[in-house]
Amino acid sequence: GNILRQQLSFSGADLPLLYRTERALQLICDKLQQVELKRQPHVENLLYFVQNTRKRLEPPPKSSVDIPPQTTVRTLIYAPESTQPVTEENLPPLPELPEMKVEVHHGAVEDPEPVARATSGRTIKGFMAGVVCAAAVAAVLWWWQVYPMQQQLAQVRDTAQGAATLWLASPELDSYGQRLQQLPDASPLQLLEAGMQMMRTADSRWPESLQQQQATAQWNEILKTRAQSSPQMRGWQQARQNLRDFADLMMQRETEKQGFTLSYIKTVTWQAERLLNQETPLESLLTQYQDARAQGRNTEALEKQINERLDGVLSRWLLLKNNILTTTATETEAGKR
Repeated sequence: GNILRQQLSFSGADLPLLYRTERALQLICDKLQQVELKRQPHVENLLYFVQNTRKRLEPPPKSSVDIPPQTTVRTLIYAPESTQPVTEENLPPLPELPEMKVEVHHGAVEDPEPVARATSGRTIKGFMAGVVCAAAVAAVLWWWQVYPMQQQLAQVRDTAQGAATLWLASPELDSYGQRLQQLPDASPLQLLEAGMQMMRTADSRWPESLQQQQATAQWNEILKTRAQSSPQMRGWQQARQNLRDFADLMMQRETEKQGFTLSYIKTVTWQAERLLNQETPLESLLTQYQDARAQGRNTEALEKQINERLDGVLSRWLLLKNNILTTTATETEAGKR
């Protein structure tokens, strides 16, 4: 078809070739119409082109009066494949044409099974790639967020108070007895010791920070103030010592057959009472609180006093353990005596 289109002009001598080409194209079109094709071929366009060219080259018909000259028309003979091809010795030589091949694919509709398998394979590959990416993202998030949190929870669970707090947030019957038994063994200084550990950590990490220094100084001042509010019970110790000395003196005088004057006995008794009244032991406050509750009296003042004494005792005990408490309070008490 391209060769025919490239030839700019045809002559009457080309009519036999056009006849043969038209007939061959007609047979090809008829054959193609008998099969189902996915794409419509353009052979008919070539057939129309050959027909139009042939009609243009054919001589116009003459009138019936004139006797048409006898012209020899070469007959096209189409033989089946089994017969021998007809010789065309008398025909003019044909121009060299490229070999034209027509392929007819029966059942041109594609098999849906391979297409479905290919589509399913691509879907599975995409799904697996998505699963792998999601797993990688989840692993990174777990290592970045969940793992540090688990370590922190493990550290909190190692302490009795932390374990009890976690149990209160999520009560479990299986761990109830274990968490409960840990509390009596916990030190009453646990919270204050945690504060001391925080202070040492902050001092090692931010030694030049003004904010850290101010917070640490405030913490130490609070502990020292509470510790100073805790009585040292030196008056109680002095009263005991005075009474012990008086008892020894009485035994000595009895052995020597000597006595005491009434004024001396009154002086010793008054001094002991004065020393004992200077400071009240915490245990005595607890006994007073117990009696007041039993009698139905108001105990708010005693509760406040007991809480202050407990805070003072714990703070003083913590400072003594860490060698932070100075001897200023001791010297002050000695000066007052």
